[in-house]
Amino acid sequence: MRASIITTTLALAATQVTAQYTNQSAPFNLVLYSHNSTYDGQTLAACHEGAAIEGLCLDGPLTSTSVQYTFNTSSDLSSDPVLGTPGSLNYELRGGNFNLSSPLSIPVNPISNVAVPLFEPSESGANVGFDTSDKLFVWGYTDDTVSPPVYKSQGFYRWYVCLTNAGYTYTTLAWVVGPHSPENPSCVKVDVKRVFV
Repeated sequence: MRASIITTTLALAATQVTAQYTNQSAPFNLVLYSHNSTYDGQTLAACHEGAAIEGLCLDGPLTSTSVQYTFNTSSDLSSDPVLGTPGSLNYELRGGNFNLSSPLSIPVNPISNVAVPLFEPSESGANVGFDTSDKLFVWGYTDDTVSPPVYKSQGFYRWYVCLTNAGYTYTTLAWVVGPHSPENPSCVKVDVKRVFV
């Protein structure tokens, strides 16, 4: 049985790496929901963090000009009966003579449990999904809170808004690595929901 679990996990991981996310959703906005009235109802907009690198900054209430995103999936991946299909959250960076689609990644800072999600030009990004309430989550495939670790497909909602610096100091969407509270004292818990245009 253990060999079967390992084989399944490795096959799924290989599929995630090689899957081409060519099925694109309709455009949508990203809206925050929070018990904190300062952040509740705020939209997220791409903000410059470096050369062709964008973070997710606060952008005020939802309007017809709010920044749009897409969710890209692959027909190569099977759908989970509860969580749906994994995919990538994408932002299209528009320049003077180019359009560049960038998936969301969550680079980990080894000295903090707070990571700043970034849109970067790449062939791959973080495996994310949207639940039946359209809330954004990050896919997890291994439960290492038990020993030995076991395969367990699940969604995680560790989104916060924090004062961060991933190139510039902004109030941005952040991800907390692990189940504990964020080390950054400015962080406030939020949910991120897609609202189709």
